[in-house]
Amino acid sequence: MQELSDNSSKRLKDAVKSFNDKQYKKACWFCRVELMRNHDDYFALCWYANSLYFMGTNNDQKAASIYKKAIRVNPNHPLAHAGLGRIHYSNALKIHNEFSIFPGGSWAMFADEMSPEDEEDVNKISIPGYADSRVGNREIAIKELETAADLSVETQDKIDILSMVAMLYCTFNNKPAIEIYKKILKLDSHNIVAHYHLAGCYAAIGDSKNALHEFK
Repeated sequence: MQELSDNSSKRLKDAVKSFNDKQYKKACWFCRVELMRNHDDYFALCWYANSLYFMGTNNDQKAASIYKKAIRVNPNHPLAHAGLGRIHYSNALKIHNEFSIFPGGSWAMFADEMSPEDEEDVNKISIPGYADSRVGNREIAIKELETAADLSVETQDKIDILSMVAMLYCTFNNKPAIEIYKKILKLDSHNIVAHYHLAGCYAAIGDSKNALHEFK
């Protein structure tokens, strides 16, 4: 996935280098300085949000808001979509794992997935609930990750992103997960992990014939 524009400043390149060296606070500083010069620099916004995300979950809300701004600046680049999707993806899995041990617990925590961020449906809940407050809304994660996959040009990027989408679907509905794993296998027919998880999805819905086929 394209990390920087061809004419990126030295400061922004230093931010990416600091990020890759796991010096996230330093990377944030470089990005903030760059954004003082240009408030709408797409890549500075993305790397600022990336750095905040890797600094800890207490920064997730701020990182998510910066990714949203980057998407408004350039909705046709995958980096911000992937970043926003990743935040909601990782937190959604945490929420699911924390509450799935209680009967109905996981479903209750995701009851607000009809998010106010989706303004197309006027009947959707207008007050953010638990999943949104924890930046772990599965609907948002799936939407943003699928957009990132569609916009990505590298096959491996598409596979990696679609794998996250499939994993999320597996937490509540194996049927759409099956379709995502089929997409992955169209990109890489020898992807053993995808075949394995596809078999598990078939088994979960009671399709033993296709499950055995994929396991084989």
